[in-house]
Amino acid sequence: MDKIKPYLNNRSKKNYDETIYLIDLFSGIGGFHLGLEAAAEVFHKSLKCLISSEIDEACKETYFANFGVLSSGSVYDINLEDPKLKSADIITAGFPCQPFSNSGKKLGFNDPRGNFYSIIERFILKSEPKAFILENVPGIIGNGGDKKMSKLKYGSQISIGKTMQYYESKLNELEKYHVSWDIINSSSMGSPQVRKRVYIVGIHKEYSNKPLDFTFEKLTPNTFMDIAENTNIEGYKLNKNQEKNIRSFMNNAPRFNHGMRRVGQAYLCKGGNVGQAYHADGLLPTLTKVWTRFMPVYFPALGECRPRSLGDPFSIDNTYGNGTLRKITPREACRLQGFPDDFVLHPLEPRAYEQAGNAVNALVVKEIGRKIFSIIYK
Repeated sequence: MDKIKPYLNNRSKKNYDETIYLIDLFSGIGGFHLGLEAAAEVFHKSLKCLISSEIDEACKETYFANFGVLSSGSVYDINLEDPKLKSADIITAGFPCQPFSNSGKKLGFNDPRGNFYSIIERFILKSEPKAFILENVPGIIGNGGDKKMSKLKYGSQISIGKTMQYYESKLNELEKYHVSWDIINSSSMGSPQVRKRVYIVGIHKEYSNKPLDFTFEKLTPNTFMDIAENTNIEGYKLNKNQEKNIRSFMNNAPRFNHGMRRVGQAYLCKGGNVGQAYHADGLLPTLTKVWTRFMPVYFPALGECRPRSLGDPFSIDNTYGNGTLRKITPREACRLQGFPDDFVLHPLEPRAYEQAGNAVNALVVKEIGRKIFSIIYK
C-alpha cells in the first residue's frame, strides 16, 4: 500500500472554464469546500460557493477569510426561493453531531439539533443538485435502539437504530436520487488521525443508475511525524504537572491500538482528562472541539528506540523516554484534518483549535468528491 501526502496541497486558485457550484450548509470553516475544490481541480474545473450557512461567528470569520463568502447564518434564515438554489451542482451538510456523539448526551431527536434533516431535505428538493453529501458521527448509526438491518449502507450490512432508520426512510423518499452511506476512517485516506465518520451520498439518477460505490484505494496511513512542524516549539510545552504525570508512567513501551501508540497513562486533573500522550510515530485519536488544544505528543530523542513502520510492534530499550513532550499546534491540527498550509487560521488560537477539532476532514471529502465527479462529469 502506498502513502499519500497527509493533507491537501496549497490551493491553486486557477480559474477554469467550467465551474461546479456548491451550497455549503452547516459549513463550519470549510472542510467540504476545500475537499471538493481539490477534487474539482482534478477534472480541470473551478468550485464556487453560492450559499454558505453557519451560525458560529468565529467560523464565519474564518470561512470568509479563506473563501470570500459571507455565511448566511442559520439554515432557517435562507430564502428557499432564492434563484441561486437552482444553479447548485452539489449540496453538502455536516449537520450537528451533538445529539448522536459519544461526547454528548445522545438525546437524538429529543435534542433540537437532532432535527435538521428536514431543512436539508427541503434544500435538496428545491435545488435538485447533481449530488449531495451529508456527514455525521458514527453514533448516529445505533442511536435510538430497536435495531433493524440497514437498507442503504454500502457493502457489508449492519443493524441500525431508530434514528438511522428514520433517515433511511426519508432518504428513500428522494425518488430522483440513488443514496448510499458508509463509515470512513480518515486514516484510510492517509491522514494520521483515527477519525471515523458517516458519509451519506446521493447521486441524481440522471447521472447514475446505481448508488455511489464507497470502495477506495487502500492507503497506508502516515504518522504524526509526517505532519509535525518540528519537535520542540516554544509556547506549546506541557505544564510541569502534565509533564510529571505522563513521564511517571513511561516505564513500558507505548501501547498500540488501531495505529495509535499511547504513551504513559491517562490521568485526571482539574478541567478534564488531558494526561494521555501519543507517540509521534503513530496516529492521533479523533480531534474534538474541546480537547484538540490539550493533545500531547511524544517526540523520540535522537537514537531512541523507534518502530520501523506503523504496523510494527514497538521494542523498548533503555533509550526510551528521553524525548520531548508538547501539545500539537493549530497548524498541525489543521493538517490532521487535511487542510492545506495556506489555509488562514483564526487569529485567536483557542478558536483556531476549536474550529480544527470540529471540522470535516478535507482529505476524505476530496476522495469522495473525485468519485462523484468521475460519475457526473465522465
